[in-house]
Amino acid sequence: MTQGQIYGLVTFLAVVAVMLVRSNEVKAWQAIAIALGGFYLALTPMGYMVTWIVNLIAKAL
Repeated sequence: MTQGQIYGLVTFLAVVAVMLVRSNEVKAWQAIAIALGGFYLALTPMGYMVTWIVNLIAKAL
């Protein structure tokens, strides 16, 4: 997959995750889709930025 395709897939999975969380009903296959989105996000260069933000939050707590 190219980076553009991965970004498109991550965007789609993020929208699905937001919609599922707002419905307050998350099933097993939906949790797997959310985890898959996180996995694909980690494969992109944006994964470094997410790690940096999480580390900043963890240090503040």
